[in-house]
Amino acid sequence: MIELISDRALWNWWSPAWFVAAVVAVLYGRYPGWTSLSKSLWLIAGLSVLVFAFVSPLGVLADGFLFSAHMIQHLLLLLVVPLCLVLSLPPSSAEPAFSGTVDEGSLRKMMRRVMKNPIAGWSVGLGAMWFWHVPAFCNAATENYMISVVRTVTFLAAGLLFWWPIYSPRKQARLPASHAVVYLFSACLGCTLLGIYITFTTITVCPAFASPEERLAVMIALHDAGMTSSVDQQLGGLLMWVPPCSLYVAAIVSVLCRWYAVGEPGEAGLAVTRTAEVR
Repeated sequence: MIELISDRALWNWWSPAWFVAAVVAVLYGRYPGWTSLSKSLWLIAGLSVLVFAFVSPLGVLADGFLFSAHMIQHLLLLLVVPLCLVLSLPPSSAEPAFSGTVDEGSLRKMMRRVMKNPIAGWSVGLGAMWFWHVPAFCNAATENYMISVVRTVTFLAAGLLFWWPIYSPRKQARLPASHAVVYLFSACLGCTLLGIYITFTTITVCPAFASPEERLAVMIALHDAGMTSSVDQQLGGLLMWVPPCSLYVAAIVSVLCRWYAVGEPGEAGLAVTRTAEVR
């Protein structure tokens, strides 16, 4: 018999996300060179989304109840939170990634190589989403709390590495505009393929959501409205398909705007130089 949980359980006020957000805020606040209001706002936005992903009803429903809620949570953790955190970093924070000593540890050397390699960032960012939606891994992370923690850490780390070549605080570390467009467009294709697979496959991507051992009271209303497990998975596939590509397109537009903003002064300077040469 399925246990029915009251709607009062829709908010998880005791989530560890509060502690994680507080620790990150303290560490960022103590970092030298932290003076920009705009970067502080990006930090607040990222930590707010992180807390929302676990404390709100979205986080509760994603914990083995609704696959579509699970998908929204993962997109927030992989794409939105890391993007906000990267945009919040001051330029001085990128120096450790590009300057090191000969006697540093092998782990730091490996991390530096990964951060300098956009192919690695792209592969890790897309690979994390594909990996954790293999049915066996998705089910294990849904049913086991420690594995779910590993999955969350994986998403956040992969997201940081993915966005680093696009919005690194160190301008020299960013991809050229043409390469960045290809980088983001190909990522959109990767999410689209995964979204199409999840939407149209007859395989249950995460069996734990198809037959939960307990139900929230709100799920009864959703089920009466036609939210079956198959419809829930199709909705999750569409969420993987459309919102990420919308974000990637927005990022492409921002990259092109940044390119034109930098290009115009250079073109003006070139025109002045040519005029002087003619004279």
